[in-house]
Amino acid sequence: MTNNKWVRFSVQQARDLLLAYTLSIVVVYFFMGNRLFSDIHTFLKNTQFGFLLAISIWKGNQFIGWFNSKKFPWNKNPKLTLSMDLILSIVYTGIAIFAVYFYVFQTIYKVKIQENFDWIFPQMAVTFIISLFITVLFYFVQFFKWWRVSIINEEKLKQETIQLRYDALKSNVNPHFLFNSLSVLSSLVDSDPAKAKEFIQQFSNIYRYVLEQREKELVAIDEEIRFIKSFTFLHQIRHGENLKVDIDVNETSGLIIPLSLQILLENCFKHNVISNEKPLTVKVWREDNYIIVQNNLQKRKTILDSGGIGLNTISKRYEFLSDKKMEIIVDSEYYTVKTPIIGSDKLK
Repeated sequence: MTNNKWVRFSVQQARDLLLAYTLSIVVVYFFMGNRLFSDIHTFLKNTQFGFLLAISIWKGNQFIGWFNSKKFPWNKNPKLTLSMDLILSIVYTGIAIFAVYFYVFQTIYKVKIQENFDWIFPQMAVTFIISLFITVLFYFVQFFKWWRVSIINEEKLKQETIQLRYDALKSNVNPHFLFNSLSVLSSLVDSDPAKAKEFIQQFSNIYRYVLEQREKELVAIDEEIRFIKSFTFLHQIRHGENLKVDIDVNETSGLIIPLSLQILLENCFKHNVISNEKPLTVKVWREDNYIIVQNNLQKRKTILDSGGIGLNTISKRYEFLSDKKMEIIVDSEYYTVKTPIIGSDKLK
């Protein structure tokens, strides 16, 4: 922590301690009345008891909430976070109350708790119920807050997913893409009929895949790789030796967002010069739990359509579906995008 953060943290803790002691005075007075102020010894002894209960339950549950939110973020799965908070809080609150009662009665009141359990236990039970009620109320407020946020985010991401699919489909029915593809096909029909036939097959593979995956949230990596091979085939036929695409993904376990690799490749082709003087090289490979798309950087001066919306949508989808984020690395030579691989258990 920086000095300013330490100061704010210290002030907050001092404020909480003061508040806890003030509340303990109010609560103890509610039970004891004016007897609390009969002498200083009685006041300190009883308010110390209330303070220890308040601060241990409050700060302990506060730490549980903080720790749990790190392991199980509210925005990822509110139901799971609520369940973990409640389980840990119930266990901790019971232990904390017993520990405080045992310490206070043994050391301050000089009363053996095991010999007076018949009247001490009901007090502990009431304290436990009151504490648990406040804690549960707080967690449910948090739950409904994040549950509402998750619903809003999910609906927003659904719309963005539709936009992503639309972007992918739009790039495939783009007049420039269709015109260029048909021009290439026309030239191949006479010069190389066999390659023209393969071109038509790959062309149909692209549209079939787009239609098949339009409702899916995730798709197997091998399916996406087969798709981008068809997609890059058309571009390589058009650009010849000026475009080199090296796809080296042998391990295909796991899932990926459908059409995401096409959007990344489309950005490579659209944003960079592809010519005899400046051939474009694109590499696609797997490294650990990422699929990596990298191209040598040679930006166009003018770009007809921006692919930023698609890239931003893919990034948000990965944040929603995975603990890992999509990474974009740009240096003077290369533009690299690392897309996380999601476990097969997420397939719907």
